[in-house]
Amino acid sequence: MTCRPLAGLLLRRAWPQTRGKISGLPLRGSAEVIRDRWGIPHISAGSLHDVFAAQGFVHAQDRLWQMESMRRLSEGRLSEVAGEPALPVDCLARAIGMPFMKRQMLAAATEEERGVLEAYAEGVNGYLGRQGRDLPLEFRSMGFTPEPWTAVDCLSTVPFMSLSLVFAAYTERLLALVRGSSLSLREWNDMFPVSPGAALPREPYFESLAHLRMGPLQSFATAFHAGLPDRATPAVSGASPPNAARPGAGSNNWVVARGADGAPLLANDPHLGVTLPPVWYFCHLCVAGVMNVAGSSLAGIPGIVIGRNEHVAWGMTNVMLDAIDVLVLRVDPDHPTRYDLAGERKEMCRQDMEFRLPKGRSVSVPIYRTERGPVITAVEEGIGAVAALRWCGTLPDGTLRDRSFGGLLSSLRARSAAEVLDGGRTWGYVSQNLVAADDQGHIGWQVTGAVPVRAGYSGRLPADGSSGADWTGFVSPDLLPRVMDPPRGWLATANCRPEGFPDGIDDGRPLSYSWCGPYRYQRIAHQLPKMRAPRAEDFRRLQMDVHSTQADRLLPRVLAFTFADSKAAEGARILAGWDREVTAVSSGAALYEVFLAELEKELLEERLGPDFALYPSARMYSIVDEILERPDSPFWGTGSGPEEKVGRALARAMEICARRLGAARRGWKWGTLHRLVFHHPGATSPFLASLLNPAPAPAGGDMNTLNASWSSPVRDSYEVATIPSMRMVTSLGDPDSLQMVGPLGQSGQPGHPHYDDLLAHWRDGELVPIPLTRPAVERIARETLTLEP
Repeated sequence: MTCRPLAGLLLRRAWPQTRGKISGLPLRGSAEVIRDRWGIPHISAGSLHDVFAAQGFVHAQDRLWQMESMRRLSEGRLSEVAGEPALPVDCLARAIGMPFMKRQMLAAATEEERGVLEAYAEGVNGYLGRQGRDLPLEFRSMGFTPEPWTAVDCLSTVPFMSLSLVFAAYTERLLALVRGSSLSLREWNDMFPVSPGAALPREPYFESLAHLRMGPLQSFATAFHAGLPDRATPAVSGASPPNAARPGAGSNNWVVARGADGAPLLANDPHLGVTLPPVWYFCHLCVAGVMNVAGSSLAGIPGIVIGRNEHVAWGMTNVMLDAIDVLVLRVDPDHPTRYDLAGERKEMCRQDMEFRLPKGRSVSVPIYRTERGPVITAVEEGIGAVAALRWCGTLPDGTLRDRSFGGLLSSLRARSAAEVLDGGRTWGYVSQNLVAADDQGHIGWQVTGAVPVRAGYSGRLPADGSSGADWTGFVSPDLLPRVMDPPRGWLATANCRPEGFPDGIDDGRPLSYSWCGPYRYQRIAHQLPKMRAPRAEDFRRLQMDVHSTQADRLLPRVLAFTFADSKAAEGARILAGWDREVTAVSSGAALYEVFLAELEKELLEERLGPDFALYPSARMYSIVDEILERPDSPFWGTGSGPEEKVGRALARAMEICARRLGAARRGWKWGTLHRLVFHHPGATSPFLASLLNPAPAPAGGDMNTLNASWSSPVRDSYEVATIPSMRMVTSLGDPDSLQMVGPLGQSGQPGHPHYDDLLAHWRDGELVPIPLTRPAVERIARETLTLEP
């Protein structure tokens, strides 16, 4: 029995006004907000100032708590409202310089860009001033009113997204945690093979650094690890980090130069963490004759991040750039705050970070800083080394000039794909595969982000900071991969090492040693050429594809073994008859996914001990992808080799499926294990869960299918952790062809009609229109609100 009607009665006073007129706002003229049946706003105004101020007002109407959470996270101030459980996240944010990064971005903004940020902040403050104490549930339950919004607050999302999209940091921190002495370089390479056929650099970590005694990782160093519950930040009522970093996912985008109507057709579905409210907020912004753009925005920042205008469309996926390093510094065991750097003995700087807590309390947390960054391992007597974190936020003031907000704004009014890609070259903190298409038939791809120039090491493993390893600058954006109008007529990216196009910097250096598997890209590359003149419906169906190209590769090797164990033999027969479609109702998919997890455990759990739980969070293209092709790997041990361990893993998978899904094999369903569950952080009781959480649902797919839904199978839990955070398809032949969908709905307020009304459409792969022309907008209008000075 649902409690949603009760929610409406309890929470209605904070719901936004969406009809009529609101006066007294910080506008220079009037603005109009037309909402469709899904609550998607079409905002029009007579000036850029007013359209962005109106966007700030509308974002605050629907997503104020999400905006406040991100603002506090990026400032290291969540614990002021959430208490001590949020301290690790706050410590990390401050230690690695998130507040510093925001202020650097604002300092680099032009006068026009600053004006846009200020206009947006004025709109948010207009909402706050009008709303008074009638705020959403989270504010009332936690007893505080948000502070006025400022221009720098509008940049809060950028450093968090920058951190959450750099997955190489997880592997390096895992190595620092297990401290390498029990692993060899060959074993590490088997654990993290990077990509098929990758040439891995040989670095001296295992020879010169692994033997050094380091203390355990500081609690804040794993604050965003999704793998191990007791090392992650606990869920805090109403204040868990929004858009949580969930490694192991991916994103897809692809574009063809000629669709069915003769114009380019573009699709995008970025994969991010399962969050409530969802990551994206759909929006349309129009200033007649100046700007007409629609797509996915992020509540808290002005503009459109992924979408289209009348002439050009663009989409993004994570390029997997490695922009975080762990640098090892030797220390004096008797005086561990003294470290060696380039032949000199230096003294760490101790910083006592003060954090305010609820009820007037406060706490001081010490961290140590070096010239190579903050120390992320314990500083205690007897150690021989510490690990420091090098990242954009730990660089000296003025080292990196990030202009990503300016690049984002330039896309809104761009008239060609080349202009969008040029804007991407200004991005520093956020690295993406930026794909664009225009109404003149051009398509293109640009890698964005600041690529560190490293002195004497690759960045794949922790490096010897005492001997001089460090960043010496950044690669010129002109050297980053870019392709325009490829002869084959299409482009696609899916977080793997690029195939058929430049996979490194123009001077020969690789972009990264941290890639997703090639399977999603291979599926796109297999299907696109079959579409002679694709329509939006063809792309929509492809986004929902759950065929496992990974299984196509791995299962022939598994099925070539002869298993003596009867359960393993039965499991092999089930897998042999499976069509390799990872649907929610598939018994073969259930067995296959559990088998992969059990094979991983069979190979690594004993070697890594309790730290094995962090491995699923660190892996992308992992040991299970290549170990079957390496019969001489040390992970097979000295017994009968691969066949024995594969058989044990398969037999154990059969036992787990029987225990969890029942004895009848035909009744096994992947979606029974693999469930999509949305958790509101305030749902701390069954009653509140019924009030705040949409009902759980079975999910198909895995991290390697196009319709991706990744789970970290730690402690036999297959709950979905990452999903397509939105889906988009649009043709450049029609300004009203933009179609999008996201999980849940536009509103972040529990009980509101638009809290989760898009969920069924998203599950079924159905898209909703977001047109650009006035007649098309008027046809779908349901509510109109006028905003006035």
